[in-house]
Amino acid sequence: MKVCLIAPIPPIRGGIAKYCHSLARELEKRHELLLLSYRRQYPALLYGNRDQLDSTYDRATIMGEFKNLSYGIDSASFASWVKTARAIARFRPDLVILPWWVAYWAPMYAFLMRYLEKRGIKCLLICINVFEHEDSAVKKILAKFIFRRADRMVVHSQQELDQLRAINGKAVIRKQLLPPFCYDRPAPPHADSSLHLLFFGFVRHYKGLDILLRALARLHNRDIFLKIVGEFWEGKEACLALVKELDISGQVEIIDRYVADSEMGAYFSWADAVVLPYRASKTSGVIATAYGHARPVLATDVGGFHEVVQDGFTGKLVRAGDPQALADGMAWFYEHRGLDFERYIAAFVAQHMSWGALVNTIEEMA
Repeated sequence: MKVCLIAPIPPIRGGIAKYCHSLARELEKRHELLLLSYRRQYPALLYGNRDQLDSTYDRATIMGEFKNLSYGIDSASFASWVKTARAIARFRPDLVILPWWVAYWAPMYAFLMRYLEKRGIKCLLICINVFEHEDSAVKKILAKFIFRRADRMVVHSQQELDQLRAINGKAVIRKQLLPPFCYDRPAPPHADSSLHLLFFGFVRHYKGLDILLRALARLHNRDIFLKIVGEFWEGKEACLALVKELDISGQVEIIDRYVADSEMGAYFSWADAVVLPYRASKTSGVIATAYGHARPVLATDVGGFHEVVQDGFTGKLVRAGDPQALADGMAWFYEHRGLDFERYIAAFVAQHMSWGALVNTIEEMA
């Protein structure tokens, strides 16, 4: 089958690029793939004027993985959209795959879907997120505009599948759990008796870091250490003030920067568990990353987390928005560190989560 995937991949940074890279590798094994990535993914202002590239990746090495890859799309240029659409039409794919995660893509996707539909080329949306974590009425209108024009969609949770069916009951929609991201796993660098917890990724309000800090303060009699690893997009001063107010400075380390894939192993191997104290979410690449490092998760029971966290086996689920519930979950991990989490995670992933299974689902919908 001839497949076109339009997606960010490294050296573009971030979890979405990691996701799309893993998907592209699986597609490359099975199909004739045209992989179209970005020379500019976002205008600088929309990305907080931060660097959008991961300098630890070598573009030439990535290019060598694929027979037909280009980094030519400028998302903010209509001329680039037209050029991309014409390149796809010349390739004549059996299917075009469009990853969806933020409403920013609505104008470009609407153009591409309409252009390709007129030429009899099928499109499929992979909804990494159906709606954004930090949404608005305008963003939802844009997202629904695209969903109502799609006739094939893949999601990663039952909740999101139900949402899309309510928006577009005529589309073919399938669910496949988010596959884990795989990394080299160095040996754990600590052998002490303390419980090491990791909060990883961009820091935003919906992720509930303040709730985690309040939970940690309730366990002052336990030997628990927390690393907060990831860029603060908001609230750093408030976080520092809360750490000081709760008198937990000796238990908390903050690494406020983007962490490249090559560095992740050191942080995840250090952790006994990865903590997701989210106020709201649907799916999470952090869980996929934790499983890729064979690390269990302590997460709130929001969105589709119950579908990917086997309570008491691959992790622990607690009530959202409740510091005491989160503290109880941390105490549970403190007392159950002898469980063979790695074996439970490997068994769950093999049965329910894989990139091959995701591509199988895509093939069935083509």
